[in-house]
Amino acid sequence: MIKFGIRKNLIYPLMLIIYTSIRKIDSILMIKINNFEASLFLTYIMFLGEFVFGLIIYLSNLRFLAINRDSKESTNRNSSILGIKLIQRKSKLKIPDKKYKIYFIIFMATFFDFNVFLLQTYYLPAFYKFVSESLIVRLRSTLTISSAFLCYFLLRIPIYRHQIFSLIMISICLIIIIFTEYFYERIAYLHFALLFIFFVYFFNSCLDVSEKYLLEYNYINPFKLLMLEGIIGLILVSIFSIWVNPLKEIIEVFDGEKSTYKLYLLIIFLIIYFLSSGGRNIYRILTNKLYSPMTRTLTDCILDPLLLFFYFISEEDFKSKGERNLLFFIINIIASFLIVFSSCVYNELFVLFCCNLEFNTYHQISKRSTIYEALPNESADNNA
Repeated sequence: MIKFGIRKNLIYPLMLIIYTSIRKIDSILMIKINNFEASLFLTYIMFLGEFVFGLIIYLSNLRFLAINRDSKESTNRNSSILGIKLIQRKSKLKIPDKKYKIYFIIFMATFFDFNVFLLQTYYLPAFYKFVSESLIVRLRSTLTISSAFLCYFLLRIPIYRHQIFSLIMISICLIIIIFTEYFYERIAYLHFALLFIFFVYFFNSCLDVSEKYLLEYNYINPFKLLMLEGIIGLILVSIFSIWVNPLKEIIEVFDGEKSTYKLYLLIIFLIIYFLSSGGRNIYRILTNKLYSPMTRTLTDCILDPLLLFFYFISEEDFKSKGERNLLFFIINIIASFLIVFSSCVYNELFVLFCCNLEFNTYHQISKRSTIYEALPNESADNNA
C-alpha cells in the first residue's frame, strides 16, 4: 500500500519547481529562436540574479527586524519572512566555526556553483554535437546518489530502510541508462561527456551540502548567504572572462540576426532568465534550509520524464544508427519514472507500507509520537 506523505511548507519546493521550469523553457526558446547557447554570459546573469535578489530580501529582512525592534507591540512576538522564523530576542546560539572558516566554506560553495553552471551552460553544449542532448537529464540520478552519500558522511544525516531501498532502485536505473547509451549510441566521445556530467552533479551536491552546513550549524541568514555567493560568483566570472569573452555569443547573434523582432525577443529571454534565476535560487536555498539537499534534488528531477518526451518528439533524440529508436526511448522513460518514484519514496512524499519501509518515515514517527503523548492522559483517567 502507498500513502502520500504530505508535509508543511511544500510551497517552497513547488515554487522551486516552477522557477526551474520557467528558466528551462526560456533556455530552450533562446536556443530555438536565437540559436543562443554555450555562453558564459548566462553564468554572469545567474550570479547577478543571486546577488540582486539576495540583497533585496536581505535588506528587507534587516528593515523588518529594525521596525519590529522599535515597536513595543511586537517585543514578545516571533515573526517570519518567507517561512523563516525570526527570533526577536537576543540570540544565545553559539556558532561553532570561526569567521574565516565560514567565509571559506561560502567561497567553496560558490566555486562549486560556478563550476556547475560553467560546465552545464558553456562546455557541455559542445558535446551535444556528438552525444544525446537529453543525456544530462537522464543521468540526473547521479545528483541524488552523490547528495545522499555526502549528507550521510559529512552532515551525519542517517539513511533509513526506505531510503536505502530508494538508492538501490535509483542505482539500478542509472546503470541501465548508461548501459543502453553505450549499446545504442556507440560514440567515441560518450565517456568524456559522462565524465563531465558526473562532475556537474558532484559539484552540485557539494554546493547543496555546503549550504546546508552553513544554514544548520552556523545559523547564517539564507538571504545573506545568497547575496555573498552572488558577489563571489560575479568575481569568479570576471576572472574567467580574461580568457573567455562572455559577450562573444551575444555579439555574434546581434551581428548575424537581421530580424529586429528576434533581437527584442532575445533581450526579453535574457531578462526572464535573470528573474527566474533569482527566484529559483531564493527558493532553492529555502528548500535546502527547511528540508534537506535530498529534497532539493527531487525538485530538479521530478519533471524529467516530461523533458524526455520533449526531446524524443521535438528534438528527434534517442537515435541509434542515425534513426530514432523507440525501444531506446521506452527503456529510458521507464527508468526515469522509476527514478522519480524512488526519489519521492526517499523524501517520503510516497510512503510504502511493505517490508517495514514505513517505520522510520516522518508520517509514522509523528503518528507514534501522538499515540505516546496520549498514553499518560489515558492512564491518568483510568486511575481517577
